Amino acid sequence: MVFRFKDECALYTDFEFFILSPQPVVATTCMGVNHPIFTRRRFDFCIVDEASQISQPICLGPLFFAHRFVLVGDHQQLPPLVQSAEARELGMSESLFKRLERNQDAVVQLTVQYRMNSKIMALSNTLVYEGRLECASERVSTAVVNLPNIKSLQMELEFRESAENAWVKDVLDPSNPVCFLNTQEIPALETEEKCGISNWIEAKLVFLLTSLLLKAGCKPSDIGIIAPYRQQLKVISGYLMNLPCSGVEVNTVDKYQGRDKSVIILSFVRSNIDGKLGDLLKDWRRLNVALTRAKHKLIMIGCCPTLCRFESLEKLISLLRSEGFIFNLPPAAHEHFPM
Repeated sequence: MVFRFKDECALYTDFEFFILSPQPVVATTCMGVNHPIFTRRRFDFCIVDEASQISQPICLGPLFFAHRFVLVGDHQQLPPLVQSAEARELGMSESLFKRLERNQDAVVQLTVQYRMNSKIMALSNTLVYEGRLECASERVSTAVVNLPNIKSLQMELEFRESAENAWVKDVLDPSNPVCFLNTQEIPALETEEKCGISNWIEAKLVFLLTSLLLKAGCKPSDIGIIAPYRQQLKVISGYLMNLPCSGVEVNTVDKYQGRDKSVIILSFVRSNIDGKLGDLLKDWRRLNVALTRAKHKLIMIGCCPTLCRFESLEKLISLLRSEGFIFNLPPAAHEHFPM
C-alpha cells in the first residue's frame, strides 16, 4: 500500500549518498534528519519505507524537508512498538501511515506480490487481505524450496521409516509448501520460568527439522526460525549450537518484519491445559507477519487445542485443516526422529 501526498516526504538505512540516474539520493533513518545536510537544502521527494511501523512524531520529522512524500507500508502488519500501555491507549501506537489511510483518495493498493508461492500466499490472502493479493508471475506462484539432496535423503528416510516418523518425509517434501505440525498427542507442554516461556519439545523438533533441511542441501542462510518468545529463541539457539554449520537465523516475529527467507520454521510455543494465552499471539497483525516471511516453505509447530483459544489462530487452523496442511504428530514424535 502506498500513500501519495502533495507538498510533503524519507528513505532509510544509515545516512549515505548514492547516485541514481544521475541524480543524488540521500538515504537515512527518520532520526537521521539531525544531519547538517537537512539544514542546507529541501528535497523534491521523501520516501518512508516500513512507514506503518514508525510512530507519528518520528515519521513527521523528515517530511518537513521535502515538497512531497510517499509512505510505503502495510497497516495490516505490526504497528509502532510502544511500551507504555497508557501511551498506547492514547493513540501513540497508531502510525501516520494508518492515520492517513482513512483518506482513500491518497491510497494506492499494491496487490501484486513477488515473495511467496501461491499456497503460502493463500493463508494471509484468505485471513487478512480478502483475496486481493496475487502472485506476480507463474514462476513466483509455483516456486518451491531448492533441496538438491532431497532424493537421497528421502531414500534414507524410507529405509528408517516407522509408524512414529512417517510424517517427516511428507513435511520435507518441497511439493508441500505449507505444513502445520500438531503436537497435541506428543504432548508438548510449555514451560514457564522467571526468564520467560519456552517449549523444549517444540525447540527440539525445530532443531531436528533444521538438521534434515540442511542435510537435504538447503543453505543455512535460506532458513529462518521464528518464535514469539525470547526464551524460546534461547532454547532453540542452544540446540542449534550442535550443528556443524552456522548461518540459520533465529529471531522474533517483530525482528523479521520487512524480511524473508526461503524456509521459515515457526514455533508457536504455547501449549497448556490451563487456558493460559498471553498477549503476543493475540495480535492478528503479528500472525500476519509470521505467515508472510516464507518464500517457498512454511513449517509451523504448535498445539491445535491451545492455539484455537485465540480467534485469529482458530481461523488459521480451520483454514489449514480444510486444505489438508495439518500433520498430527504421534506420541513422543521427537524421540523417534530418523536422524
